[in-house]
Amino acid sequence: MPRINPAKCVGCALCIPYCPMSAITLRPERKADIDPDKCVECWVCYRSVDCPTEAIEVGGELEWPRDLMWNFACPTKDWKVTRVAGRGTEEMKTNDVTGRFKRGDAGFGVELGRPGLSATFEDIEKVTTAVAPLGVVFERENPVTQLIDPKSGKLRDDKLRPVRVLSVVLEIRTSMEKAENVLRALQDASKRINTVMSVSMINRVEPDGTIPALKLLEKMGIKYRPNMKVNVGLGKPRAPV
Repeated sequence: MPRINPAKCVGCALCIPYCPMSAITLRPERKADIDPDKCVECWVCYRSVDCPTEAIEVGGELEWPRDLMWNFACPTKDWKVTRVAGRGTEEMKTNDVTGRFKRGDAGFGVELGRPGLSATFEDIEKVTTAVAPLGVVFERENPVTQLIDPKSGKLRDDKLRPVRVLSVVLEIRTSMEKAENVLRALQDASKRINTVMSVSMINRVEPDGTIPALKLLEKMGIKYRPNMKVNVGLGKPRAPV
């Protein structure tokens, strides 16, 4: 994790407002310090602060679980297993990469945590175990999928539960027939977690221009914002559309 070299720090406090987790404070001797229990390895302080004495330093290999925290906080760092950078994949946002979402499919992007709040893997497990029994498919290239049993949604390593990360994005695919049950399971899980959660939903537009997801959300009384975020994919789908 980043550290502040006390021999270089002059106590200017320039770095404090940059930390999204409020992990940097001034000690009584007017030296800045990073709380390792609050730090989530985003490295914003190291990359963004114009420290006048270059007191913010990093070095050496990160050990588990801090290397895992770094992966979830740094959107440009590739995962060793999937070789995909960031917290999720392009598929859930655009359907332009592999074209796997067909008519009748429903996809969900579930984000837990935010800068300033974060999320623990205990929170994440409460959500994955809520939807796994419904027969959903977890995106295979998503980093969280590598850490859970897709059938039960339980973490493969119980030691992960207290580990805190900046945020994660779960990616789930199911059918429109099962989408209502998935949404209700997510609503129930949201009441049992100690962080914020936002849900995105994707499906193919019908030939007549109707959007099945909007009909379902209106039926369930769920407020939505259509097309709030659009990512433009530049590749052609590998699968027939």
